Amino acid sequence: MMRLIILSTLILLAAEARANKIIDPGPQRGHTVASIAWVDDAGRARQLSEFAGYPLILLPIYTRCHGACVQNVDRLKQTLAAASDDPREFRVVLFSFDAGDSPAILAKYRQRENIPLGWSIGSAPQPNTDALLESIGFQAGRAGIEFSHPNLLIFFDPRLRIAKWIYGTDYSASDVERALQVATGRSDWIGVHANFLYAMLLFTATILCVALVHYLRQFRSHRRRDFRTANFPHVASTPSRTLDL
Repeated sequence: MMRLIILSTLILLAAEARANKIIDPGPQRGHTVASIAWVDDAGRARQLSEFAGYPLILLPIYTRCHGACVQNVDRLKQTLAAASDDPREFRVVLFSFDAGDSPAILAKYRQRENIPLGWSIGSAPQPNTDALLESIGFQAGRAGIEFSHPNLLIFFDPRLRIAKWIYGTDYSASDVERALQVATGRSDWIGVHANFLYAMLLFTATILCVALVHYLRQFRSHRRRDFRTANFPHVASTPSRTLDL
């Protein structure tokens, strides 16, 4: 039993060490967003660094996307409207990763999707866009004339470092509130220690599996012994004999 536990522990440690060498292409907590130059829907030259000092919500989109992007924008409007956070205490940016989205196109998008006036919408030349997406762990690829991309909502702290992120479009006002709280400095113990907790759960599951295998082996051994005792009692009851020399 002890040998099995030691073996399972060594296997787990080796797997975890190997996993740590794999680079996660997604968002990385604490990474600073690239301070790029961009242009908003009014044609004004902007700097992403101007949002420093406030928690920032960044939603990557592109205007020709009529599916998930629109769902995500609508969901963000709904959740922020239902949340208790003061909209003056944070900033929201919809950033188009399609360099072809000009200020005129972005302005039409604002009207079409009824984007709140307090939100910023912008795009940037392709090198700046690539730098921004790389800094936030967002991967988008062309699929014909469209883009293949994840649905990702990212929250930055006032120093423009990644604090929290949400995948998908099915999030609630409480999810956004918690993410904003983390972005303003509240501790996110589970998020910070998620890898450790996952390793502990995996270790516990491994130990349970080893214990189950050990139990089954003992159970089969007892069954075989009981079977021999029941069917061959003379074998079990025959005393051992020694030869007198």
